[in-house]
Amino acid sequence: MARTKPRKWIAAEIAGLDPHTDYERIWQLANVYAVSDFLMDYIYAITFPRFLVTFRGSRAVLRDGVGKIVTKPNKRMDDTSRHMLTWWENGPSHPATQKSVQSLNNLHRHYAKQFPGHFSFNEDYIYTLCYEGAMMHRLKLSLGMPGFDEKLQIATWEFWSRMAKLFVNGEDGSPLHGFPDDFAGMNAYMDWYESQNWPDNQFGAEVADVVLRPFAERHFPKPLYGLAYAMVTSFYPDWVLRVHGIAKPNPVVRTLVRRGFRLVLTIGEKYAPDAEESLPDLHRRRKAETGHARPQTRREAAQLVRCPVHPATQPEPVPDAVAEADARAGV
Repeated sequence: MARTKPRKWIAAEIAGLDPHTDYERIWQLANVYAVSDFLMDYIYAITFPRFLVTFRGSRAVLRDGVGKIVTKPNKRMDDTSRHMLTWWENGPSHPATQKSVQSLNNLHRHYAKQFPGHFSFNEDYIYTLCYEGAMMHRLKLSLGMPGFDEKLQIATWEFWSRMAKLFVNGEDGSPLHGFPDDFAGMNAYMDWYESQNWPDNQFGAEVADVVLRPFAERHFPKPLYGLAYAMVTSFYPDWVLRVHGIAKPNPVVRTLVRRGFRLVLTIGEKYAPDAEESLPDLHRRRKAETGHARPQTRREAAQLVRCPVHPATQPEPVPDAVAEADARAGV
């Protein structure tokens, strides 16, 4: 199909936007056209163990082996990506984003009753929101690349400071507080949170398994599972590796993985044409054409038909109130 836009149309459009008022469009342009299904899963695998370094976070998500991340890990990956893409595409002012966040607030409130105190820590929410906003900035800097330019830094803060206002404390329903005053503050907050002397996590092995194994199984043949693990753990900082008891990747492999990812990012930013179809648009088109938003792996297809070799796991029971909230949010 012939292109309808210039090869590098995204940067050209962003150049004409004001980050203080057009932050939703800037964030949308910078993200939903740059990702793929594989990259969303990769980001999830790189990111999620950072949010589970605490005992409270890990226990509340694993839920004694019945949490969705254990019983249906691919569904958990996809649900996280779906929420993120909803936010990225629409922005904090849009009803779709607000319904998506409300469904998460409802889930947090429900599980806070099962795990008293685990959802009460304001700093866990703020760290997660700061990280979601500044992840790629920090990742690129760690690879020796330029981070976000000033316009994207401003737009990032404008976007995520408003996202923070949609979330509430799962324990008591109070608004979150203490979101940083600017993009530099977001990075300083992450530095502070990560510098805490987090103790070794008794659930670390389980966290590593439910994040790394599904990514490997979904995208790689079994002989390459080791490579899949290394591709992810090469981006874990030492504090994440230590807390979860994850083995450090081979230094040579780590260097090759990180240099390879830098090359991919460089090619995408400087040489490859910008996508004309966003990932959410691609999902909607696939859904209309095939009934599935994203292609299924053979393993996932086998689970759906309850193959005796790969039996489907039973879904985690969802409380009626939570299910109703999700239905209203369209999630």
